[in-house]
Amino acid sequence: MHIYAPLGCGFQTGAGTVLTVLNVLKPTPEDSIVIFGLGSVGIAALMGAKYLKVGKIIAVDIVEEKLDLAKELGATHAVNSRETPNVAQTIKEITRRGANFAVDCTGVVKVIEDMVEALGPEGTAALVGVPPAGVKVGIDPLTFLLDNKKFIGVIEGGSNPPDFIPKLIQMHQVGHFPIDKLRRTYPVANLKDAIQDMHAAKVVRPIIDWS
Repeated sequence: MHIYAPLGCGFQTGAGTVLTVLNVLKPTPEDSIVIFGLGSVGIAALMGAKYLKVGKIIAVDIVEEKLDLAKELGATHAVNSRETPNVAQTIKEITRRGANFAVDCTGVVKVIEDMVEALGPEGTAALVGVPPAGVKVGIDPLTFLLDNKKFIGVIEGGSNPPDFIPKLIQMHQVGHFPIDKLRRTYPVANLKDAIQDMHAAKVVRPIIDWS
């Protein structure tokens, strides 16, 4: 079925990072989580956080339409990082002491640094976006140590696809993973429209029908 076509990569990665049975993050209703980047991976992570009833879900992106979608899907706060002078400080003000969890879905070095900076004591940052080869991320090592922060990398949501994708399908069928709001099917003749709509944030995950 076309509706489940995106589950094998982006959606699995984002949702798996937050709620996989392998316990990559597994935030609770008492926690806060920040998701940087609202492509298919970030939106899936947000929906995973919503499913777990995380207390504060903060969505960060530079595209207002994506932030609007994030709020529709369960984000409690939305931050436009292009219009916010100090993203990490803004997140600390929202959470009062820094986020318990943060997920980067961009691979952009500055965003990764903001993600680590936005953590509160004993917070965990998960790198999911793929940065360019050879780049370096700068952190304040003393603060990182004294606050007992954690910085981990997560591939494909740390999940086992044969087990996890059926779980996502079940979640969708009972209304907890509304991927139908994120995808649109295009005939192959309209491939250019699909690409343009994705770049214009009109669709999160375009599906190409090759028949």
